[in-house]
Amino acid sequence: MYSIRVGGRLTGIPLHDYIEVVERAPGDAPDETVLTCRVADAAALTGVVALLHDLGLTVTEMHALPDVQTS
Repeated sequence: MYSIRVGGRLTGIPLHDYIEVVERAPGDAPDETVLTCRVADAAALTGVVALLHDLGLTVTEMHALPDVQTS
């Protein structure tokens, strides 16, 4: 699971059409968006970053989160 902060808001960008992601606006930077997504491996993470780039978004921060499975 990863947290990825991107510059800008995702209004009108159909990110959910491509990856399963949770979006939120951080309280400390209203002009950015924090995405949380689970990826299978490093290749999938590279694909997510490439997709964000292709959609015109700039990744400003990224870090791994503890992967908590829900049942």
